[in-house]
Amino acid sequence: MTGRPPSGCYNKFVSSRVSFSTQHLLRTGKGIDLAFALVVLASFFATASAIHQATSLEIALMVIFGTIYLMVGIYGYHYCVRSHSLALQLAYFAVQIPLGGLLVYLGKGAGYNAIILLPLVGHSVLMLPGKWDYWINAAILVSYVLSIRLYQNGENLVWSDLFTFLAGQIFIVAFTRMAVNEERARNDVERLAHELSDANQHLRKYALQVEELATTRERNRLAREIHDGLGHYLTTINMQIQAANAVMPTDPHRGQQALKIAQNLAQEALVDVRRSVAALRASPEEDLPLDEQLDKIAEHCRLMGVEPHLETLGNPRLLPPPAQHTLYRAAQEGINNTLKHAHASHIWISFDYTQNDRVRLSIRDNGLGQVDFKEGFGLLGVKERVHLLGGKFNACSVDGQGFTLEVEIPL
Repeated sequence: MTGRPPSGCYNKFVSSRVSFSTQHLLRTGKGIDLAFALVVLASFFATASAIHQATSLEIALMVIFGTIYLMVGIYGYHYCVRSHSLALQLAYFAVQIPLGGLLVYLGKGAGYNAIILLPLVGHSVLMLPGKWDYWINAAILVSYVLSIRLYQNGENLVWSDLFTFLAGQIFIVAFTRMAVNEERARNDVERLAHELSDANQHLRKYALQVEELATTRERNRLAREIHDGLGHYLTTINMQIQAANAVMPTDPHRGQQALKIAQNLAQEALVDVRRSVAALRASPEEDLPLDEQLDKIAEHCRLMGVEPHLETLGNPRLLPPPAQHTLYRAAQEGINNTLKHAHASHIWISFDYTQNDRVRLSIRDNGLGQVDFKEGFGLLGVKERVHLLGGKFNACSVDGQGFTLEVEIPL
């Protein structure tokens, strides 16, 4: 075979072609087209500079078939890639492989024009899924061997050229696969980076929402604490002062007692406010057992002229702090409502410990009741506390039948 460059030059050329067409141009169709065109034109120029015995018909056929091969390799390749059809992709190689073999036959190895088949090796790796590229590369190799065999009489030359061409095929397949894997890895990294950026944006939004929710919950909690703690004391103090003003002209001693009680309650309220501001803690009664807390509340009822009746069902037990706090505030608010609105003489407070998985609180009075009962801020705060613990809340007031509050807290 005449005019073939040394194997080192051939490998250098193939290496540069693959590096150019896969590492740098996988992303752009124009780059692949340019690489394909450069290889085909380089093959033609090498053939034209080395061919000596060729008829005008053979040259014309080489130009015609070479142009078809070039156009199909550019436009046909992109059409088949975009179609995602395996049948069209296989049809592409069914056309290009015979054309490439024919061009190798017409060039008779001048200038090593067999490199015209090598772009199809890269196309097979880039285009075909699975193991189809192995079959296509086998077909390319067979086409090359048949073309050489048709214009060569000696089998020794066929075998010597076969291994050189096969080495080029293997090199291009391996290098193209590396480039494809690198491109896929780069795309995966970019996709993951984009997903991570989106996730970070969502997390920032969620963090803002959580912050707003936490702020709202804390604001509501503080509102409940102020109403249930300080509000309770101020209400009781106000009622004691009203009672003192009412009895002072006729019974100064009783009036002084009412003012003394109001003063003591004011001191307790001040301690409660100081502790809440210092440590965001509730009233000092919450450090006591629940029954002692209720005894203290019941004492306030007696001072206001309402007789309390405490009842405990089952065996009292230590409750979780959130449950105890909620039950205390519920009892405090229920009694406070009775003292302010019911005009009752008796109030019944019942705790039910008979069930192991829940505790029930029931408060009712014999007051006047209300026709149009509406929940105020205090009862709303109790309801929020109960619902936060997954409990049940019910408050009602019927005209002439007094006020009733029922709370159930799961444990």
